[in-house]
Amino acid sequence: MSENFDITIIGGSFAGMTAALALSNVSSDLKIAIIEKQDILKTDRKRDGRAYAISSASLALFKEIGIFDETKKHAGVISDIKITDYKSPFFLDFIGREVDEKAGQLGQIIENYHIHNALRDQILLRKNITVFSPNFYEEIAFENGVTIKLDGGKILNSKLLLACDGRFSKLRELYQIHTTQKKYYQTAIVFNIEHQRPHENIAYEKFLPGGPLAILPLQNPNQSSIVWIAPDKLAQAILSLDEENFTQQLNKKMEDCLGKSAVISEKFSYPLIAIEAEKFYHEKMLLIGDAACGVHPIAGQGFNLAISGIKILCELVKNNLLCGLDISNQNLINSYNKKAKSEAKKMLVATDILNSLFETKSLSVSVVRDLGLGLVNKIPLLKNFFIKSAGGF
Repeated sequence: MSENFDITIIGGSFAGMTAALALSNVSSDLKIAIIEKQDILKTDRKRDGRAYAISSASLALFKEIGIFDETKKHAGVISDIKITDYKSPFFLDFIGREVDEKAGQLGQIIENYHIHNALRDQILLRKNITVFSPNFYEEIAFENGVTIKLDGGKILNSKLLLACDGRFSKLRELYQIHTTQKKYYQTAIVFNIEHQRPHENIAYEKFLPGGPLAILPLQNPNQSSIVWIAPDKLAQAILSLDEENFTQQLNKKMEDCLGKSAVISEKFSYPLIAIEAEKFYHEKMLLIGDAACGVHPIAGQGFNLAISGIKILCELVKNNLLCGLDISNQNLINSYNKKAKSEAKKMLVATDILNSLFETKSLSVSVVRDLGLGLVNKIPLLKNFFIKSAGGF
C-alpha cells in the first residue's frame, strides 16, 4: 500500500512542523507528509527548561502559519536588551522601539513546549498535511523521486524529502554528509526564576568570569528564564550545589539587576556543540534547521536560523510552482544549498566569535571589547545595524 506526496518531512519537532505549515501556506495543492517516531498527535510536549528567543522576523512567520495568537498568550516581550561585561563601565543597550516603533519590541521569549504544542494543534487543522506518528522510516530510495518505507510496510512516494531530525541527524549520517563540528566544552544550565523586582521586558546578557548568563523575560513580570553557560567541569560543580548555595551563586552572578531571585523550576543541562554540514542536501533530500547547522546559543538565534532556512525554501518552492517547474529540480536544490548555507555560515561565525571574544581572559582583548561596547552604544548607525540583526529585520 502506497501514498503519494509532494514533500515528505522526517522529524516532527520544531523545524519539521514549522516547515510543514509554511509550505502548506505556499499552496493548498501541495501534499505534505510528516514522519515522527514520537507520538506528537496525542501527547503534549512537557517543559524541558528551554525557552526560545523569537525574533521579530520569525514572529511574522508565526502569524502567517497561524500560531502567533496562541504563543502570544505565553510570551514574554523583549523591549530592551542590555549587554554588560563584568565590572566594565561600558554597556550596550538595544531598544526595541528604535527598530519597530509600532510594536516596540525586538522579539519574544516563549518556552519551547508552548511553541511545540501550538505547532501541533495547527498541523491538525491542515487538510494537506498528513502525519505518520508514531512511525519511523525503514528504507529510503532515491529513484524517480523519493520512496520511503515505513515500519509496518507502508510506502510513501515523494518529490522532495526534508531532513528535520536535529543536530545529530541520523539522515545526515546515513548519507555520509561531512560535518564540521566544534565542541565548546561548555554546558548550558537552564531554568526559570522568580525575582523581587519586575523585569520590565528587559533581557540581560551578562558576560562574567566563568561564562555568560542570559536573563530572559517571561510573561509574568516577576519571572524570567535563565541560561547559565559554564565550562563543563564548573557546570557539574554548580549543578551539584544544594539549593541554598546554588541560589546564592545565581544571585551573585545576576548582580542585583532584579533583586533577590529564587529558582522555581527543575534545572536542565545541555552540552554545547556547533555543527555545520558541508552541504545542505543529498539527492532529493534537503537538510533543514539543526540538521543543516546548529550554532552556539550565546545569541539565542538557533530557531530563528532554522526559520530563515524554511523561508528560503518556501520562496524557492513558490517560484517553481508559479513557473510550472518541478519543486525538486536541481536548480531549486542548488539555490537552497547556496542561500541557506550562506545564512547559516554568517550566524555560525558571528556566534562563535562572540563566544570566543567574551570567553578570553586576555587583558588586551578585554580592553578592546569593553571599548567596543561603549563605541557601538554611542554611534547610531552602528548601533542600528546590531539592533536590526537582533530583531531579525
